[in-house]
Amino acid sequence: TADASGAHLNPAVTLAFQLVRPQAHGMTWAKSLRYIVAQMLGAMMGGALNLAIYSNTIEAFERENGIVRGQPESIKSALAFGEYFPNPGLSKEWGSGPYTQDDVSVAKALFVEAWGTFVLAFIIFAITNGRNKALGDSARPGVPFMIGATVAVLLALYAPITQAGWNPARDFGPRVIAALAGWGSVAIPGPRNGFWIYIVGPCLGAPLGAALAELLPWRPRFRVRTA
Repeated sequence: TADASGAHLNPAVTLAFQLVRPQAHGMTWAKSLRYIVAQMLGAMMGGALNLAIYSNTIEAFERENGIVRGQPESIKSALAFGEYFPNPGLSKEWGSGPYTQDDVSVAKALFVEAWGTFVLAFIIFAITNGRNKALGDSARPGVPFMIGATVAVLLALYAPITQAGWNPARDFGPRVIAALAGWGSVAIPGPRNGFWIYIVGPCLGAPLGAALAELLPWRPRFRVRTA
């Protein structure tokens, strides 16, 4: 979608473009808002499609494990839609350990989500900066691969802690569907009232990472003329 819309798929990255590089896609606050609305609607549609396709699979999983949807233990099936901290699959309460809920505080989860999105935005803005000739014009098709590889590495590093959201639309959109489909407060606001972590964290980290890439390594350099 790069040629059509600039590949704006993440509200946090859209915010970063609006604040740091608005000239790239003719960004205005109105245009950014339209992008974010479209991203949220698309994420909700994705969550609804996920539910439609896997509804019987999820029901079978819940039946096999004695899970009542909407009860605290249904976090195990709500994982199909949203993220939680610490990763429930690695918690003593819901998985195989070693985490307890106190091991990953709200502040720690917020920092991890902000930091991960910081790194992602730094890479996006670094490799798309016109002054960065590392890839060269002929290698620009490699940009999506590099971004995807960055996401993969970040998932490997931080998914054990917060499940590595990085994208407010990807987390919140499917959460809305889960809340409507019976998970209720397990989806929103979540067992620790922590759904906002996956919105605020990325929206803090992305503009900072973008600014670092835009303003430091490839900032314009002015030469002083000497007589």
